[in-house]
Amino acid sequence: MRVKFFKKTKRTYDLQILHETATIQDYLDAINKFIEEITEPPCKGCDECCWERIPLTHIDVLNYINQLGEELHLDKEWPLLDFLKQYTYIYAEGGAVDISLGFTPEGACFFLNQGERICGSYAARSLVCQSFICMESTPTAQELRSQLVNTGMDELVRIWMNQCKDADIKLFYHEEYKANPELADYLESGFTGKTKYSEVLLKEVCTPELWQKLYPPRNG
Repeated sequence: MRVKFFKKTKRTYDLQILHETATIQDYLDAINKFIEEITEPPCKGCDECCWERIPLTHIDVLNYINQLGEELHLDKEWPLLDFLKQYTYIYAEGGAVDISLGFTPEGACFFLNQGERICGSYAARSLVCQSFICMESTPTAQELRSQLVNTGMDELVRIWMNQCKDADIKLFYHEEYKANPELADYLESGFTGKTKYSEVLLKEVCTPELWQKLYPPRNG
């Protein structure tokens, strides 16, 4: 076990990184183990979180493409660009770009089965979905989740801009306000070149300050 989740208080959880080679997949495995083991599971078994904004990382998009396969009916030459056009919501304001899952006219996640109140793409659900539980977290745990999601999205934006350039098409948005993103503002990170969460080291995504809180040096 490389990551451990635990109750900080009765209603709050925290985590600790146990090994410096811990990956995002270790993080996800640990939070799933935590949900299974606690006496009173915090998940209500509802669909409340499916009506909120669901930001995406580039690995999330690859998982949707790879696991849902032909169901998505994507362009074979540029599947990522086609997925972003059909199944996401891209909002840009100035140089900032936000990419989240698309939503229905009612405001639900595009992949939510509203009749049965279950996820229609559970095996491929995004990082933010997998790491969400109906329980408050400490500021440190909240910051880690935020850094993982935001850094992964920045990599998705970087790839989107590069692929638009390679495909010789203009950047496309579902909504924008004076959009003027610059590729130079989206730098390579611990996500770059990775296609699975088991390849992304937490240490390469966290800020040094956060890493010191999660993985303090041993005494002696």
